[in-house]
Amino acid sequence: MSRERNKIIATLLGAVVIIVVIAVAMFVGMSKSGATENTTSDLLACGDDHALAVDDSGTVYAWGHNAYGELGDVTCDNKSAPVKVEVPGKVVQVAAGNELTFAVCKNGDLYAWGNNESYQMGDGMNISRMEPEKMMEDVIAVAAGDSHALVITEDNALYVFGRNKNGALGIADSECDQKDAQGYACQSTPYKLMDDVVSISAGLDYSMAVTADGTLYGWGHNVDGPVGIAEADSVNDNNEPYQSVPAKVMDGVKKVVCGARYQALALTENGDLYAWGNAQVGSLGTQDVDNKDKLIQTTPLKIMSDVQDMAAGSAHTVVLKTDGTAYTFGVNNYGQIGVKRGDNTYSIGEETIYYQLKPKKLAENVTAIAAGGFMTMYTSTDGVLRTVGCNLYGQLGIGKEDDSISTPHAVYLKK
Repeated sequence: MSRERNKIIATLLGAVVIIVVIAVAMFVGMSKSGATENTTSDLLACGDDHALAVDDSGTVYAWGHNAYGELGDVTCDNKSAPVKVEVPGKVVQVAAGNELTFAVCKNGDLYAWGNNESYQMGDGMNISRMEPEKMMEDVIAVAAGDSHALVITEDNALYVFGRNKNGALGIADSECDQKDAQGYACQSTPYKLMDDVVSISAGLDYSMAVTADGTLYGWGHNVDGPVGIAEADSVNDNNEPYQSVPAKVMDGVKKVVCGARYQALALTENGDLYAWGNAQVGSLGTQDVDNKDKLIQTTPLKIMSDVQDMAAGSAHTVVLKTDGTAYTFGVNNYGQIGVKRGDNTYSIGEETIYYQLKPKKLAENVTAIAAGGFMTMYTSTDGVLRTVGCNLYGQLGIGKEDDSISTPHAVYLKK
């Protein structure tokens, strides 16, 4: 089963004109406890089809899809169990996009590895790399989109680089210095976009940032409403809307998270969770939206309270409440929300998409969450890392692939 077919599923969730959904078997297993040497920190990241975790010493481990070297182990072979990534220095943050990985070290050095065909590493070249290479200094945070990236430096300036398709970088194509093989304008080196930025996230051709005063800004492709504004300032050649420069979305935000293309989420200082985007397959946890014809919420809508964190995959969402309970909702054809099916179905021709509209409890005593593609991962107070969902490329890290599971399984970084 190809990676391209897997991506088609994500793209077609909101397009009834094409009928593609892959049915996979769900295998149920029992989660197990881990010994002390197998514990992780709460630093996690999920890409489209690969995942990362950082242990208590600041060492990075990666597993899953590896066609462009996104696992950083100097091979292009998929790995169904964690492999150690040789990043110089103690890692304090990891980020993963489409076949691309970043790590920020305690000293501010930014390392990248994987796909660089659209200059998404920001080093001025379009050479993909199979092991970590230093890209920048004085970095405190990084976010990876599909083919672009965002970085916050120590002075809280926001820099962008990579592919500018549909305004993903928030700058004009004429400001970019390169084009990729598909002819899209790209910025090959970091371009300063904003000041006073404290939180960033990126999805498929769109981006979001929070400034120090709590203002949330969004820009990029807005065909499914993920930018969070009612009207964008531009349209592409297919008459799809996009926001070409950062636009204000809302106030009072401390963190933002972007899904691949269907939903985005904002967490306020008082623990309220807001969501917007395409609600057709449950990605927002509600279908009571302001555009009922397209089932799109065009502006932020409060969906939950008492929230401490959130994560978003291709079309599913994970929420961590202040009491340590994790909830999931959205598409579930691979068991990525931790149940076999879901409370609703959506038909595309003769195919059926299973999704969970009402938030469903995934686990208790959770300390950290992450989501990407069709998988979810989390750590608990027992120190164990667990994963659930799609495993076609070994991205669950459980030592096998070619199946998907709807019951969380333990992942062991060290053997």
